[in-house]
Amino acid sequence: MIKKRIIITFIAVCIALVFLFPFFWVIVTGFKTSPEASAWPPTILPAAPTLSAYHEVWKTFPFPRWFFNSIVIAGGTTLAILFLTSLAAYAFAYYRFPGHTVIFFLILSGLIVPMHLRMIPTFLLIKSLNLLDSYQGLIIPQIASNCALGIFLLTQYNKYIPEELIAAARIDGCGEFRIYGSIILPLTKPALVTLGIFVFLYSWNNFLWPLIVVQEETMKTLPVGLLDLAPIALTHKMTWPQRMAGTSIVIVPIVTVFFLFRNLFIKSFVISGLKG
Repeated sequence: MIKKRIIITFIAVCIALVFLFPFFWVIVTGFKTSPEASAWPPTILPAAPTLSAYHEVWKTFPFPRWFFNSIVIAGGTTLAILFLTSLAAYAFAYYRFPGHTVIFFLILSGLIVPMHLRMIPTFLLIKSLNLLDSYQGLIIPQIASNCALGIFLLTQYNKYIPEELIAAARIDGCGEFRIYGSIILPLTKPALVTLGIFVFLYSWNNFLWPLIVVQEETMKTLPVGLLDLAPIALTHKMTWPQRMAGTSIVIVPIVTVFFLFRNLFIKSFVISGLKG
């Protein structure tokens, strides 16, 4: 039994290293000098780590503005979805009202409609509302496209909370918003964190919608901003450390978010597995 566990652990570690090595290589190369990054055979760690590549990229391109835009859009989208979907999930899990099942499945039907099918009508709507090159035009469609997933996930998770607990709180005189804030939110924290990570990653990495909606340089997000680096990289005006530094600025925040909340993320799946 112990031997089998050691073998499984060894295989899991090897698979993890295969997936983590590209991230490690990108980040480490950003700290190398240009000759060292192009040297053969390649070196794993930089002999003399330097931040010059990050400094050059940060100074040459408006990365601070792109970074700020990505934080505002991804953060705003995530917070809005967590608030709206948690309220809706509470209603669907603990209330029975006319059309309950029909409305729930109508919302879920949004999951089967491809994003690309909705893109042109959504763009025309955003354009008619004069929301191009605005945070509203970037955030609101992302909220609409992710609400169905959030409502489904949180509704299923809320069903694991005993209804007797909600009934007891009502007998004690708690209002619905008090129950929502003091009971539902704390108990659904693992599911909220899981949903938040999914939504944040989706919004942070979203490339196509910002590319269509944004025309002004000051409203670009990091994935769209990286597109500006491509022509310069192809003409060899950018060194490999500079390319990797620009990529690191994009990927490090999302990796950080995952590691900060990984325990709650894993806990949500453990609870689902035990109670399912």
